[in-house]
Amino acid sequence: MSGEDEKSLVERCRKGEDEAWREFVDGFGQKVYSVAYHFTLKREDAEELVQEIFLKIFENFHRYEGSFPLVAWVLSLARNLCIDRYRRLKREKTFRFVSDEAVAPMLKSSDDPAEETLRRERTKLLFSVLAEIPEDLAEILVLRDLDGLAYEEIGQALELPDGTVKSRLFRARSEVARRIRERQESRKSPLLDSLLLVGGAFV
Repeated sequence: MSGEDEKSLVERCRKGEDEAWREFVDGFGQKVYSVAYHFTLKREDAEELVQEIFLKIFENFHRYEGSFPLVAWVLSLARNLCIDRYRRLKREKTFRFVSDEAVAPMLKSSDDPAEETLRRERTKLLFSVLAEIPEDLAEILVLRDLDGLAYEEIGQALELPDGTVKSRLFRARSEVARRIRERQESRKSPLLDSLLLVGGAFV
């Protein structure tokens, strides 16, 4: 969607066109849900938060000037609202005690029960490590490696230059790898071996 198309869509939403609002929600719903889910790790809480985010977006359409991509503006609002509701203390508690139910939506379906179990345990381990590293590093890693956002999208959403995004992501991956290696050395677990970074892909 071009910049002019995005501004047109926002203007139609501001005028109360139902079809435009449906198009907007269909286009950005999954990205907004991903941001909310990775702050809550619980489907019901994420769905409730998504509704609040879209209400906040609707109330702020008049602030969108089209100077940068609409997706970055949407993600910035989503992130700020999530941060307001889920501060670091709650995030750490959630990450450390992530449940199988919370992990399941992040996993690709598999016909192999053993493979699915391994992926679930790897994901739970990853989140326990994420809870231990600085929040700005964990956020970058989640947006890039779990939500799959492009560097440019992350930079625009967080109001950071590309170089900062890349350097923080490198530091985040390195820190996660270091902590996993430390656990590996203390526990000698094949599961930890499987989680060590391979091209930045964790699950």
